Amino acid sequence: MDIKMVKYTPPPILLSLCFSVQAIDKKESILQDFIINAENCQHLASEWESSLPQVQRRDIEKQIDIACPTARQLREVIKRRYQDNKKTMSIIENYDF
Repeated sequence: MDIKMVKYTPPPILLSLCFSVQAIDKKESILQDFIINAENCQHLASEWESSLPQVQRRDIEKQIDIACPTARQLREVIKRRYQDNKKTMSIIENYDF
């Protein structure tokens, strides 16, 4: 009887570990997406100047219109999901755009 219990115990443990890893991966992925978009937003905003040719300004503005709203949306999602995680909150608070 003990052999059967041991035989059936590992799968639920392994299953729970898999879900934990997936949750960490999901968090890391959304945080990475946020950082990439936030960095792009800040960089592009610093590149824009009124002295640039109009075509170049438009190109930068188009890229800003993608990166900045995406970063803002991801920031809100992260704030809701991971509000109790101080490390994650400190990372996203380092970006101002």
